[in-house]
Amino acid sequence: MSNGKIFHHAFRTEYNGITRVLITDCQIALPSAIDPSRQKQFSLFKAIWDTGATNSVITENVAKKVSLTPTGMTEAHGVHGKSQVNTFIVDILLPNNVCIPNVRVSEGKLLDNVDVLIGMDIIQLGDFAISNSNGKTIFSYCLPPHKNPVDLLEKSNCVNARNKSVPRPIIS
Repeated sequence: MSNGKIFHHAFRTEYNGITRVLITDCQIALPSAIDPSRQKQFSLFKAIWDTGATNSVITENVAKKVSLTPTGMTEAHGVHGKSQVNTFIVDILLPNNVCIPNVRVSEGKLLDNVDVLIGMDIIQLGDFAISNSNGKTIFSYCLPPHKNPVDLLEKSNCVNARNKSVPRPIIS
């Protein structure tokens, strides 16, 4: 923030076709708190964005590549039940070049080509939008959130009022 002005940092990813999985690049580094004098070294990974996940997750591959040391253990709840997993503290650099510092992540198994899961602990910090139009999915994210949120109900009501009739939706 400068002169009372808020600057928003956003990214947009457009997929070729309608997608069921939101995947972007992200970068992971040791947290600044470990050694603030060191030049931060971020490593690039593929991340899946999951609104059904409470917290963010990294794979064993990330822990090894970034030389992370476990900070504790936690009970993870997933589709395969409960298990005890390592936790770590990391800095996460999102595609909009915003660094989320000191994120507590747990270790877990993810899709074959994905090493990071971005959960609601990060998603809830900003504005998150998905649009499926013209046979393509567009995913965008912004930090900090805007004061005028996207409201699809309001937008739909305005369009419907202009069109003067509201047909039943047909989902195919």
